[in-house]
Amino acid sequence: MKTRTLILAGFSLLLWTMTAAAEQAAPASARHLAHKQAVQLINNASTPEDHRELAQYFRQEAQRKRQKEQSYRETAMTYRLHPPRVDLYRNVSMADSYNKWADEARATALADDQLAMFQNKLAEGLVQSK
Repeated sequence: MKTRTLILAGFSLLLWTMTAAAEQAAPASARHLAHKQAVQLINNASTPEDHRELAQYFRQEAQRKRQKEQSYRETAMTYRLHPPRVDLYRNVSMADSYNKWADEARATALADDQLAMFQNKLAEGLVQSK
């Protein structure tokens, strides 16, 4: 019973320490918009701050898609080395499918980067016009 209590207390302390460290590492201004919030902001953005926030959202989305691309590439490499049995009767191998999905993730990441640059230009234009 004492062992369980000590383990639970140690785990709680570790969790609290990790949470406190994460809060210190993340700046307060770097909040991540939910998809619905971003859509609403796209429709109603009128200030330079709104456009900068959208640019940050698109940069974060691009980064997320780059990570997804990397994951797809690693999975494709694994399937290339160890093909599953399903590849014997399918027209497209799993490795090729994952490579295709990685290419699509890369293309959408590039599109998100362009949207972020566009939002930054809109913000700069609004600042200069004032």
